[in-house]
Amino acid sequence: MIVKRTNSRELVLTVEEGRIELAERHFGKYLERATYGITLEGNVATLWREEEGGRRSVIRTIYLTDGEAERLRDDMMRIKNFTGFGTLFFYLMHVRDKLARGAHAGQGL
Repeated sequence: MIVKRTNSRELVLTVEEGRIELAERHFGKYLERATYGITLEGNVATLWREEEGGRRSVIRTIYLTDGEAERLRDDMMRIKNFTGFGTLFFYLMHVRDKLARGAHAGQGL
């Protein structure tokens, strides 16, 4: 289902049994024509990038506890705009590990 759409990109949510996927597609004349996404299957989250030709490359795979997976599933279902998607993607890509190592906001997160 398309959550949000503009002339140059769209945010798409796909929910299947045991799997949820949130993707931001870029298209248009002057943009990088790539799709970035987050897939949660069971307790494994995968951050990926899909090139214009349809080939996906995994950026990162994250193994979650049951509680973390449930929270991520809820967060993914609540995303309604591109900023929310970008924030969640950035958090999973960078911030989550820094917090796990004991960092806090005053340490340059």
